[in-house]
Amino acid sequence: MLVAIIRTALRHPYWVALLAVLLLVFGVKHLTVASYDVFPEFVPAEITIQVESPGFTALQVEQRVTQPIENAVNGGTDVDVVRSQSIQGLAVITVVFKEGSDPFRDRQLLAERVTEAATRLPQGVQTPTLSPMVSSTMDLLKFGLLSDKLDPIALRSLADWTVKPRLLAVAGVADATVFGGGVREWQVRVHPDRLAAFGLTLEDVRLAAASASGVRGAGYVDTPAQRVVLEADGTLSDPSQLARAVITQHAGRNVTLGDVADVAEHAAPAFGDSRIMGKPGVLVALNSQYGANTLEVTHAVEAALEDLKPMLKEQGVTLVASLHRPATFVEVALKNMRGALLLGAVLVLVVLVLFLRDWRTALISFLSIPLSLAVAVMLFPWLGWTVNTMTLGGLAVALGVVVDDAIIDVENITRRLRQAGNAAPRVPVILAASIEVRRPVVLATLVVGLVFLPILLLPGLQGSFFAPLAGAFLLATFASLLVALTVTPALCLLLLRPDQRHREPRWLKRMKLAQHRLLERALPHSRALLIGALLLGAAAVVALPFFGASLLPEFREGHFVLQVMGPSGTSIEEMDRLGESISKDVLAIPGVATVSQQVGRAEAVQDTWPPNQSEFHVELKPGLAANDQIRIEKALKDALDSYPGLSAEVVTFLGDRIGESLSGETAPVSISIYGNDLDTLDQLAAQVKQTMQQVPGAGGVRLADAPTVPTLRIAPDPVRLAAYGLRMTDVLDALAASHQGVVAGEVFSGVQPIAIRLQLDPATQKDPEAVGQLLLRNPAGRNVTLASVADTDLVDGRANVSHEGGRRRLVLAVTPTATDVVGFVAQAQAALTKSIKLPAGYYLEFGGAAQGAVQARHDLLLHGGLAGVGILALLMMAFPDRRSVALILANVPFALVGGVIAAAITGGVLSIGALVGFVTLFGISARNTIMLISHYEHLVEEEGVHWNRFTVLRGARERLTPILMTALVTALGLLPLALGNGEPGREVEGPMAIVILGGLATSTLLNLLVMPALAGRYLRLETKKATAVAGDNASLPSHG
Repeated sequence: MLVAIIRTALRHPYWVALLAVLLLVFGVKHLTVASYDVFPEFVPAEITIQVESPGFTALQVEQRVTQPIENAVNGGTDVDVVRSQSIQGLAVITVVFKEGSDPFRDRQLLAERVTEAATRLPQGVQTPTLSPMVSSTMDLLKFGLLSDKLDPIALRSLADWTVKPRLLAVAGVADATVFGGGVREWQVRVHPDRLAAFGLTLEDVRLAAASASGVRGAGYVDTPAQRVVLEADGTLSDPSQLARAVITQHAGRNVTLGDVADVAEHAAPAFGDSRIMGKPGVLVALNSQYGANTLEVTHAVEAALEDLKPMLKEQGVTLVASLHRPATFVEVALKNMRGALLLGAVLVLVVLVLFLRDWRTALISFLSIPLSLAVAVMLFPWLGWTVNTMTLGGLAVALGVVVDDAIIDVENITRRLRQAGNAAPRVPVILAASIEVRRPVVLATLVVGLVFLPILLLPGLQGSFFAPLAGAFLLATFASLLVALTVTPALCLLLLRPDQRHREPRWLKRMKLAQHRLLERALPHSRALLIGALLLGAAAVVALPFFGASLLPEFREGHFVLQVMGPSGTSIEEMDRLGESISKDVLAIPGVATVSQQVGRAEAVQDTWPPNQSEFHVELKPGLAANDQIRIEKALKDALDSYPGLSAEVVTFLGDRIGESLSGETAPVSISIYGNDLDTLDQLAAQVKQTMQQVPGAGGVRLADAPTVPTLRIAPDPVRLAAYGLRMTDVLDALAASHQGVVAGEVFSGVQPIAIRLQLDPATQKDPEAVGQLLLRNPAGRNVTLASVADTDLVDGRANVSHEGGRRRLVLAVTPTATDVVGFVAQAQAALTKSIKLPAGYYLEFGGAAQGAVQARHDLLLHGGLAGVGILALLMMAFPDRRSVALILANVPFALVGGVIAAAITGGVLSIGALVGFVTLFGISARNTIMLISHYEHLVEEEGVHWNRFTVLRGARERLTPILMTALVTALGLLPLALGNGEPGREVEGPMAIVILGGLATSTLLNLLVMPALAGRYLRLETKKATAVAGDNASLPSHG
């Protein structure tokens, strides 16, 4: 079949050339409409279920809200992991779906389960809401609104009812969360003394407020000619109207709401706050939809904000754009990767011209790059891939292999044309030359495909990252094989002139002469070469376990996240004060562009942050190099260290998101302690924390969530309740209305709903002991104080209850200073095993990037072993002589030597990217060895040359050019990635490129000098032709 394809291409060379041009045009057009992102979707699809539970403590939320929802979703279709957080007034359940499932169908099925579970939730708990499907990075854009003209309530209303609806209308925006400002409410702030003077209770006030704001349909009147709708318009337009609502009559006059309460417009009780550039403001955070194009949606949102700017300016509002803009990292990363790819391609062209010394042959070889890459990119959408740094990295790694297919073909065709002379017919010569190299090229390509199989099979987050890289590499490689079968022979026929003189460059002749002399000296010492190669390979293998390991490198995205936690119970106002000071310190650091602070949480969001927890987003000025970003990171840590009593860490946004996807926590290393009793978990967490702080390189060790919060525990006494004729619900309802506040009704201002909240006057809520003076009314109409029927005690209550898989857990977050995170975890596990004795039913689990790296290494080794068996079977089918198979496999440890040396020089830590580099290196090295052994077989079996030292020298000389060209092309194609290691967009591929470059040096030396010497000693090849041609000295370069 391969022969028929080549022959057809040579019969119709003009049509083949035209199709190649069309392919390039379509490839370029596809790039203009392709979907771009910084990374593939690296997090399995997940949804968050939020249930607001006003007034409930964390334990009450866990028992009465979280567990019923968890029981409903556990075991759902394609559900992989269920995690939950229960805090005061809120349950957040995160459901992670299995990889490869249909998340939209799964979400619908889950929604049905949640709807059924909602019917079993307690009274007062709001309806559960399911978050939209969001992308892996979640964040699309964060921006702030500041105003000296509008008060916080007006600014928040503008954000909620003008800005937010406009942005949610942009295709690709999943959600918009607003922090800060004040949510507009009409509040009925009751004075207990006035209430007592009239003998009223809070329930009387609530009923009056509800009646005053109620709306009823009045129906219609039918006349003989038309139907007239009746509209009962009792809508309140001002809080003063509500204040005149009658509660009851006392001493012959009406008692109104205004008599017992202050009725006015205020901000709703806040769960958190925000500051923009250190000033009070409103923060708007946009999330992108699952599978959305980050760049397209960001540009559309920015266009919508531009439309809003005149209106905002007119109202005295300043828009602080790009507090966090992930699209900037996408643009910079793609620009760097495209630049590396283009520079690599230019360097490849230079190598081709230097070796081939003819623009035609160089052009034919070079065209394989855009053609193969165009085919690969056009297939991305069919596989659900975007153009991102990983797929571009795969194409960059493939440059050497892609052009090698064409180089082998062009070099062999050129050499055969040179040997045949100008008088020989060109079509048969080109056909024979192409067929000659097809079998080994196809075999080598299949071997490379099997080598990359372990990467394609990587599960989890690491598979999401690297499978597209491996896939892009293989697509380009197999596309280059198709190009070499069709386009390359056709262009050789069209472009290579009949009278063209095919001469080698003089410097290349000198290299072949040098190789010849070295090989003559090496052939008598082949045994020593074999022993030396095996020893070096063994040393490299032995050295590998001593290297550090990490899952992924630090990303330099031009953005940092400061996670700050104050002492348990710290108020929003105090965190605001600290935030103002921290913001000033951050803005004083050179290179910082903007800073925003989020205190606590917003309404109905997946974050379960208490008021004492803050997150600062620090956006850097564009164009900062990796070293500058490292300097700023250190300055940020130093700034936070100057605030005693704060627990703080500095992370990158992507690192934060990756850690969260691996273990549900943002830290690089997390330790989860599972068990049933929360007090026991607290004790174990304290022991684990103390032990971890003694482990070298531990850095920061903290509880992921505040364990306790100051709590006034109110315990109604059933005996005393019965004595006064009260029920438990009477106490609970009165407490909820007095301090949490209850929404008694709702009015509208245009389309904006305004809640009417009933609560005690905040001035009476400053003293916890005053809660005992709350009045209750029994059925006999007698007022009773809360202290008469309940005991109160100020204690440390539970702030947060975390679950995973339905089990309680406490999580410690560790931010190691050591670069070898895997080694650090091994030390930590040994220390904990030695010092911590766990009670029955309790256990520890490590999570985070370190465990991901260990799992990835294990999976690579396992799948690598399976791929090795496949490669061995393939080679044994292709090479009947087992010595040939042994020689091909012997190149693997020797290629490892250079990669190990390169990794040691650049830090001695192997990320998964570096391990992928080793896999790639094995494929490239095995490819060259296969081509060399196959060429020896061709010389002996097809051309009838006797197998002797002269044949060894001739085969090595004829393979020198393609081996050198492949090595140089691959090296130069990856050189920009290696030199830009750590720069935005090259963080993952940089270590991979360094390993490949180091390994290419030793594998090229192996294939040029060591392998021919070993082949001369151990291979046994026999001619198939009746007449054999003995090699002679005439075939060797002269020594003159």
